Amino acid sequence: MLVQVKLYATLRKFAPNDVELGKAFLVEIDVATISGILDRLGIGKEQAKIIMVNGIRITNLDHKVSSDDVIVIFPPVGGG
Repeated sequence: MLVQVKLYATLRKFAPNDVELGKAFLVEIDVATISGILDRLGIGKEQAKIIMVNGIRITNLDHKVSSDDVIVIFPPVGGG
């Protein structure tokens, strides 16, 4: 199954080089869950702090995804 993924901040290093900032790219997955996407991209679960599916925040890594979903992943953020 193919899903659309957007990666931000330090997670951009897991996106293909030709993908512009803020643009989605297709990822082929065997396991149709958030965890399956993270595994496929090589992103550690501790690195994916904020995950949204179609604009809704998801905290369950076993959340099922569909081919028409857009998954957005942010790393932990800090500031002061």
